[in-house]
Amino acid sequence: MFATKLVVPQPPPVTVRRPRLLDALDGAATHPFTLVSAPAGSGKTALVASWLSEGRAPGTVAWLSLGKEDDDRRGFWTAVVTALKPALAIARGPAAPPRVRIDLLLPALVEALAEPGDPVVLVLDDFHEVEQLAVMDDLQTLLDYAPSRLRLVVLTRSDPPLRLQRLRVAGRMCEIRAQDLAFTLEETRELIAALDLAVADDDLDTLCKSTAGWAAGLRLAALSLEGDPDPHAFIDGFAGTDHAVSDYLMSEVISRQAPAARTFLLRTSVPDRFTADLVKALTQQSDGDDLLSALMHRDGLITPLDGAGGWYSYHPMFLEVLRLELARAMPDEVAPLHRRAALWFRTQDSPHEAIRHAVAAHDWDLSAEIIGEHWVHLVIRGEGPMLRDALAAIPEDVTRASPELALALAGIQLDAGVMDVGELIDGAIAAADPLPEARRRHFDIAATSTQLYRARFGRELEDALRAARTVLSGHWDRAVSQDVRALTLGSLGVAEFWTGDASSALQHLQEAAGLARDCENDYLLFGAQGWGSLAALRTDQLEEARVRAFGALDIAELRGWTKTAAAAAACVTLGSLALLANDPATAAQFAGRAKAALSVPEEPLLALSLALLEAELVATRNPLVALDMVRAARGAAGDLLPTFLRVVAALVEADLLMTLGESAQARKLLVDLDAHEDASDPAVGLARIELASGAPEAAIRAVADFLADERDAMGPTARVDAWALDAIARDELRDEDGALRALERALDLAEPRGLVWPLTRNGAPVRSLVRRHIRRGTSHRALAGDVLAHLDGNGASERQSNGPLLEPLTEREIAVLRFLPTMMSNTEIASEMFVSVNTVKTHLKHVYRKLDVADRRDAVRRGRELRLLNPGITEH
Repeated sequence: MFATKLVVPQPPPVTVRRPRLLDALDGAATHPFTLVSAPAGSGKTALVASWLSEGRAPGTVAWLSLGKEDDDRRGFWTAVVTALKPALAIARGPAAPPRVRIDLLLPALVEALAEPGDPVVLVLDDFHEVEQLAVMDDLQTLLDYAPSRLRLVVLTRSDPPLRLQRLRVAGRMCEIRAQDLAFTLEETRELIAALDLAVADDDLDTLCKSTAGWAAGLRLAALSLEGDPDPHAFIDGFAGTDHAVSDYLMSEVISRQAPAARTFLLRTSVPDRFTADLVKALTQQSDGDDLLSALMHRDGLITPLDGAGGWYSYHPMFLEVLRLELARAMPDEVAPLHRRAALWFRTQDSPHEAIRHAVAAHDWDLSAEIIGEHWVHLVIRGEGPMLRDALAAIPEDVTRASPELALALAGIQLDAGVMDVGELIDGAIAAADPLPEARRRHFDIAATSTQLYRARFGRELEDALRAARTVLSGHWDRAVSQDVRALTLGSLGVAEFWTGDASSALQHLQEAAGLARDCENDYLLFGAQGWGSLAALRTDQLEEARVRAFGALDIAELRGWTKTAAAAAACVTLGSLALLANDPATAAQFAGRAKAALSVPEEPLLALSLALLEAELVATRNPLVALDMVRAARGAAGDLLPTFLRVVAALVEADLLMTLGESAQARKLLVDLDAHEDASDPAVGLARIELASGAPEAAIRAVADFLADERDAMGPTARVDAWALDAIARDELRDEDGALRALERALDLAEPRGLVWPLTRNGAPVRSLVRRHIRRGTSHRALAGDVLAHLDGNGASERQSNGPLLEPLTEREIAVLRFLPTMMSNTEIASEMFVSVNTVKTHLKHVYRKLDVADRRDAVRRGRELRLLNPGITEH
């Protein structure tokens, strides 16, 4: 036997001391058996040699480097005994001459190790070279009856067929595996520094990740880096394709495999990860499971990706070499293998991998089918860049000729902010008729989602809505994934909002929010909440608007989505609510946040809504600036302007013109608007003009039909404003009783909603009326006091939330209190606050106790007195 087989190898000339692994070996050496199992080049021998060179072994050491010649029962034990003799230091120690029976050797070896003395550390390097089952049986027997002195350390590329689980459970073994041996980033840095190479930190990180910490890969890369004029470029492109790495892997790993195993390795190199079932699909062999199991326990080539052992992968650098060899040795199998992988991943609901393999197979019809079925879902989940790369790999003429691929390209461009995709969408829809029924259903839903998403920007709203309603009535079944349903419903709600159908918009946005919660998609929930807050505001559901807006902003701030249209919508909602409560400072804060969120003007309709809010805030200080703001935003929206937004913009513009003394222009603007066949009645604006012109009778006539029919097209704000104008006009006509009745109607509408600004905006005439109304008697004393305080200029500064209370209300108790003026039940309040009914009842008990009241009605009254209920939106 070669004497070199018994010598502890010297550590590499340049090495990195790895205390974490040396400490692990210290702990392992207290057990009878230590298994160091990892693929070739992982640094097994170097680690144990370093440990021994530092004198950390607990006793005497016997080292044996095994080879093919030791794959024989007698040869193996002869080598072991020879290695142990110096360590045991006994002349009459066990021997295995050619004719001695091996079954007598093990008892003799156990007897020798049982004699008093220090532990004996027996290291068996390259144990994977030994495969004879008789040797394994002998070794298992030795471990079963091992005396306390034995410390067996086995270094191998694959797990030996020993009863390892029994040894683990008995606490008789320790393990060090590939993931333990992988170099960390800090260890990589130390190795490169020890080799005197200059590598930037970013490149070190890239090198560590590309090699997955594989020791041989790092050293081979270091050899290639020596003298390289551009280390960054080398590291950036370094992979298994580097000649030094590929030569090493070919000679040390691939060429040593039997033909069947080599073919198995090449065919299973197509996917990045695989299971036993995928292996069968790729190899089309009935013994695929057996080959997978054999390779998993030999050479350490296959690494489990999860604890259950269901998924496996190859080392990334080894995988690159396998794929190169597959393309060289079996070129005709590459495309069919990718197709099999695509079909398998499709059945496993893994569209990302299915698309990648279908494109790699150049199977364009299969690619179109899978992409058409899944692209909307993938975009929602943030996989847009992957889809963009996949489509880039498909010839452009193929993409444009396929309705599914063309539509997917349009959707991805929309997601990236490119709006000019109408031609792509129209071409895709026109070419969709020949699609099979199942594929057509997915296409129709995807087309609807795309059209609705585009319609959010004010483009072809009516066409998008018609398409949506057709699809929703014909193809909307449970087979459609929840997140795609949520996206479609959310986009439908936004489109409906801009057409003026706020009630339907709110309903669909509520449904979208519920589905988004079910599928745990924060982005869709965020969008539904942000846009839903605007719809709730327009439908007079002010508390829901507040809750949804704050809910959207909570998600936006948590996930970094504050610079988006949905965040801007939420801020416009909160700014509008603050203005209605006559809190201009808070309104200005939210308007500023909305403006920052809309830094890129891709939402012209929302930008106009924001401009109208800003104009109201600056109107009293600089009406000319406010007028310019409104006209600029209206001009940017152009022909996209929906009816309700055109009416609101005209009313704001008319008010500003009046402030500037241009009553004739203001009147013409509103009269022209009134003549429009589908325009809402601009009664409030005309009444204000008539009052300013000294014609109170005309003002009363202007709002008479509006108030008598109780139409809600203009919302409660306009109705409160209209009653206030009616009251002012009647007061000018000396009809004090009629004026105060009208004012009471305005207060009836305003109090449950916390509306202060629609009253205070009318200035001194309202102040006089409110004072007389308080003396005469009103059912809304608290709100009337608020209005008077604001008109006297001290409303906001004197508001103190909890001052007179001995025990202040908590934030959640204040939130519950603010629901009490509404007609909502405890169950409905619980739903809005996302808490249980019992929690609401507990909060109510605390509220009643702290306010010293007995019921809900008294709580509202006391809350008004303490100014806890108005404005109701300045706190979150």
